[in-house]
Amino acid sequence: MRSRTFIALLLAVVLTSFTAIPTSLAAHSNGQQPAPAATTIPMLPGTSVPIKVGGGNQVNPSVACNIASYTDDDFEGSSTIRYFDFATNTEHIVPGNGLDRLSDTDGQRIVFTELGATGDHNAIYDIATQTTTFIGGPGNSDPAIGGNIVAFRTGDTPHQNGEIQIYDRSTGGYNVVSFNDLKDFWPAVSPDGNVVVWATCQAERLGCSIYSATKSSDGTLIFTRPVSTTGNNAYPDTNGQLIVYTSERNGENDIYWQRVGGSTEMRLALPGDQRDARISGNLIVFESQVADLSYDVFVYDLKTARLYQVTNTPDVDESLSDIVTGCDGTNRIVYAKPGTFGDFDVWGFNFQLNDSVPDQLNDLTALVLSFNLHDGTENSLISKLQDALAAVNSSNTATACDSLTAFINASQAQSGKKLTAAQVKQLVDSATQVKADLGCQ
Repeated sequence: MRSRTFIALLLAVVLTSFTAIPTSLAAHSNGQQPAPAATTIPMLPGTSVPIKVGGGNQVNPSVACNIASYTDDDFEGSSTIRYFDFATNTEHIVPGNGLDRLSDTDGQRIVFTELGATGDHNAIYDIATQTTTFIGGPGNSDPAIGGNIVAFRTGDTPHQNGEIQIYDRSTGGYNVVSFNDLKDFWPAVSPDGNVVVWATCQAERLGCSIYSATKSSDGTLIFTRPVSTTGNNAYPDTNGQLIVYTSERNGENDIYWQRVGGSTEMRLALPGDQRDARISGNLIVFESQVADLSYDVFVYDLKTARLYQVTNTPDVDESLSDIVTGCDGTNRIVYAKPGTFGDFDVWGFNFQLNDSVPDQLNDLTALVLSFNLHDGTENSLISKLQDALAAVNSSNTATACDSLTAFINASQAQSGKKLTAAQVKQLVDSATQVKADLGCQ
């Protein structure tokens, strides 16, 4: 739920108790999650929702539960903040001066930047009371909201570098968290307001490192630490337990993440470039290059180590996606997509993930089949999964666990023979997650 810069779109268009992440995901010493074979990436079932299509340029979408905010530029000198209510299927306009942009929402409030002759100002709009409160002074921009905290860029002038400052709605106090002589960009706040992340850059959005500030026991954001200083990093986000970001290393942009308190840095190894990573709950949404070098939206489930494709639009670049999970049992994605006349439209996507054990076993069977193994190897692996499925359906958990253990052992025995190391890792990780969901000892 973090806003991105308006210009970037026009030019380019945790804690140790985080038990939702499987042990297998966090324990690999090489910190790399192998990419599933192309044939194993399913389209994510769900419903597309046209939030605002046509009639100007709609950009910078942000979503929290039933509310999606975005910037609406009419190409005639007016830019307004609007929001779409999924619960009522209605669109609303946030009052402003016609020069408003860069919004973020927590589902109850919308923060945005209002441009003015005396400098840019940040504002908080309360959806319930329909009131606007301006915060900070001139020269502020790019606000992000979570809990009682609003983080934003401040003091970005020709004679001063932009810093990251926070405003606490509960106390009315301000605090600078970046503490450096460099330019800072892309602030994001966890939903509970306990973690703020941003990028500190050597130049204008180049040579960037990721930093975080977390709350101490007395509620102040004082524990600042570098998260990633390797490569050119961008667009960090956090769910309060993990920090996700993109990083350009060896000529390629990939998705990385690690725990808020520090841990082995994990990388999602996919071909091509990835960008605009966002995290909510166990899900990371991002755009990834596909065969025709355009960008489609994908979702990666940290809990099950599964990758899903959301959009499939050849020669069309989706961008600036955002995600929220667990809103009345529904997950939502919003993103910008080029329109008919060279402008941008905002779309939503509602979905649910079926994480039942039988579905996971069926997915694992499909993964084995996708490897096109020798009949004997394939049959041996699939028979063990079928035994596990039959045991699950008859409520015989112990037998299901034994069958999955046999499957893992058989997979590992074929490493470097009938299976590559990466294939074995996919099979073992998925089977280990099923065992965890079953409660196997």
